[in-house]
Parts: sequence; structure tokens; C-alpha cells
Amino acid sequence: MAPAILLFGAFVLLPLASAVYYAFTSWNGFTAPEWVGLANFRRAFADTVHLMSYVHVVIYIVGTLVVEVAFGLAMAVLLNSRRRGFGVMRGMFFSPMVLSMTAAGVLWAFVLDYRTGLLNSALRFVGFDSLAQPWLSQSSTALAAIVFVSGWRFAGFYMIIFFTALRRIPTNIYEAATLDGASPIRQFFSITLPLLKQNVFVCVLLAVTGGFAGFDLFFAMTNGGPFNSTEVPATWIIKQAFDQNQLGYGTALTVILAVVVVGVSLVYLRFSERSNVVRY
Repeated sequence: MAPAILLFGAFVLLPLASAVYYAFTSWNGFTAPEWVGLANFRRAFADTVHLMSYVHVVIYIVGTLVVEVAFGLAMAVLLNSRRRGFGVMRGMFFSPMVLSMTAAGVLWAFVLDYRTGLLNSALRFVGFDSLAQPWLSQSSTALAAIVFVSGWRFAGFYMIIFFTALRRIPTNIYEAATLDGASPIRQFFSITLPLLKQNVFVCVLLAVTGGFAGFDLFFAMTNGGPFNSTEVPATWIIKQAFDQNQLGYGTALTVILAVVVVGVSLVYLRFSERSNVVRY
């Protein structure tokens, strides 16, 4: 066990301990760190942009639960067929996952550009000039645009997870339900959804933890703008640590984010365990 413990200590425990230490210091990355105690954490809880970044990321997570998980589940159910052409449709729906998040952000930043973007150009072409908006340059639409792009990329990923689980459900259950007169909607809520419960729990956990760690799409599309309306914890940490050379404060923000993510994950896992106990 010694080699594994040594590697784990060197690459996990030691960086974690050093990060916690630097969170209590004032450090710019060049000079020697100066111990400041809880000053960084007091500053973090008084930093309105930092606090609002959690509001933005919660809104983003709620939105992704709809456009990624729920829409992915709907598409998995609709495309759960062996008929000709459905495999191609599933492949097309999954294809955005091939792109990196940064590439997807750059692509959609071009599509949503106010002057030369494809979306506004199409709206003007069909005579809906009033609907053309600076989608990424106004606070009212920027976060919604990012949620949409995130759903465009990740819905196919969740579709594949649910599609694989659907193929494991015996077809004779649906045949019996059909003979009993159950409609497709009734079958979905009484058979499909209960049998996919564990998959739903996993997908929601992935969406929540991934949402808190979101950075590349926000950075590529808006970099936290306009007026910090799409600032999330990860983008604010990068700005403070590397743009402002406040690595001590940035590390403190990282520690807070890690505690939040671990806390949310533990609460969610506890909730999922309880629901399984109640069910069985």
C-alpha cells in the first residue's frame, strides 16, 4: 500500500493542505505569503460580486436541469426505437459532445453576435428586426443564452445515459401495461420514470456539481459580463487570483467553493439514500 499512499499524499493531500494554508495568507504569487488569518474569508462574505456569483450559478444549474437532464430524458424516450433512421437521429443529437466547451462557446458567441451573428441575421432576413437582440451584451439575456448553449451541448450526453437505461427495461412490462389500457403517458410516469430513478439521481448530481465547476463556457462567451451578470464562482476566482494577482484571496474563494460543492453533494446523496429506503 505504501506506493499508493505516497502518490495520494503527494498529489492530493499535500496540494490540498497547501491550498488551505494559502487561503489564510495575503500572497501575490511572487513574494513570500503573509499570514492574515480569516481576513480573506471575511472579505469573501462581504464581496457582493462573489455572493451574486452563487446566485448566478444556482440559476444556471436550475436551467441546466431542465434543458439538459429533463430534455435529455424526453429525447431518450422519444428516440427509444429500433426503427430505421432513429440511430442516426441519436447520433446527431449526441454530436455536440464532440466539441470542447471552449469551442462551443466561441461558436455560439459568433452565432449570437448582435451585428453579424447568424441568429440576428436570420431574424432580420425574415422581417423580425425587433426580435434581434444583443444576446450576450445585455444582462437580461446573457445568462439565459449560456444556459441554452450548455443544454445544446450536454443534453445528448444525458440522453445516452437514459437511453442505455431504457434498453435494460423488459419490454413485457410495457406490453402488460398496454393490455391493461395504460396510455403512453401513464406508462412513462408509472413504469419508465420509477425504473430510471437511480439514473435520474446520478444525472442530477452530475449536473449540479458540474454547474458549480462551470468556467470554460462562461469565459468563452461573456467572461462574466456584462456588468458581472454572468459571473460565477470559477470566473471570479480566476479574475482575483490571476488578473489581480491576489492568489491568497483566490485560494480562499476556492476553498469556499469546494466546501459548498461537498456540502451540496453530501446532502443530495443523503436525500437519495432516504428516498430509496422509503421506496423499498
